[in-house]
Amino acid sequence: MRIFLFQAVILCALPASAAEPWFETTCLFPVTPANKPNYRIPALIQAPNGDLLVVCEKRNDGPGDIGDHDIVMKRSSDGGKTWTGEILILDDVDRVCTDLTLGFDRVTQKLWLFFLKDKKQFAHLSSTDNGLTWQGPVVIHDQVTKPEWDQLRGKPDTKPFNPKSHAQRWERDWHQRYGCGPGHAMVQLKSGRLLVPARHREDIGGGRLRSFAHCFYSDDHGASWQLGGTIGMHTSECQFIELNDGGIRVISRNESAEDAPDNLRHLTSISKDGGQTWSALRRQEELITPRCHGSLERLDEKTLLFCSPASPFRQKEHPYGRYNLTIRISHDEGASWSAGRAVWPHPGSYSDIAVMTDGSIAVVYERADKGSSHYWDELHFARFNPDWITQ
Repeated sequence: MRIFLFQAVILCALPASAAEPWFETTCLFPVTPANKPNYRIPALIQAPNGDLLVVCEKRNDGPGDIGDHDIVMKRSSDGGKTWTGEILILDDVDRVCTDLTLGFDRVTQKLWLFFLKDKKQFAHLSSTDNGLTWQGPVVIHDQVTKPEWDQLRGKPDTKPFNPKSHAQRWERDWHQRYGCGPGHAMVQLKSGRLLVPARHREDIGGGRLRSFAHCFYSDDHGASWQLGGTIGMHTSECQFIELNDGGIRVISRNESAEDAPDNLRHLTSISKDGGQTWSALRRQEELITPRCHGSLERLDEKTLLFCSPASPFRQKEHPYGRYNLTIRISHDEGASWSAGRAVWPHPGSYSDIAVMTDGSIAVVYERADKGSSHYWDELHFARFNPDWITQ
């Protein structure tokens, strides 16, 4: 196992902001020949010293979810005007490092980076120097899962779908379907609890496996981790936000087959006890989705933000439906959402949001050019003021 830290400064000029509603964007990770490597599943956070950190998967074998994935990042010390070169955080030989999930403990000033090690084990890295160096990885899998969730019972899958294909390892490991976040998804509650969204699969009878989101938490600033409540069937990738009344809202990707492919909506639930139990799931009718992750953040005391592709699965513009990446506003703690505005009106997929100290909004997002059959070619960084969304 090798952990590297190196960087070279590169300049990425951004347009000057104006007094009126403004929007600026720059490419952080451009498209590569044959998409090898491919940079995906971004997470964005502002470190204690004010630096912006963008962490993502470097998929050395191409865009697929299983393969040789490293954890890399870029840093900006001037609000996104310029960025370092690629910084390698973790190279776990040829294993998969996926589902990167960032968080910050405001008491200890520690950054946390959770991920799936080899697609089968929950693990984390941590940093006490604004992400310059990282400690770990530390595997916490047994603390945050149940034995019955292990669909392989600790053994490799002996019956991959296509044993002769290059995807055999993908099929074997993917069968577990563990995951966390992704994005800047760990939240710290007013109580000090660190709460992390995660997911697994359960057998609901007759060998039928269904996706369930759950959470895990720490009440001792990460010295130990405990399993929280399961959120509900058909939930998956998700993010949390603490509400003004102390509740926690989750907004999740929808894995249900009932409304697929054209009537899917993101799912939501609320916990009133720090993530131990969750209310019945509800569809968020404004949040149409092609079955994709969405990012959730608080702008201010009265306003929430949500960003995801606002499109059905089937449409003429794109074969996978991940199109029209849109940021929306809620003024009622996420009970309803505005129509929003497109950050990128063409193929786009995973994103993450950060609110800057000056009140502006930053979004890192996957995108491809208009007309592309992909949605993962590049990672871009956008910054804009709240008035731009409602202009």
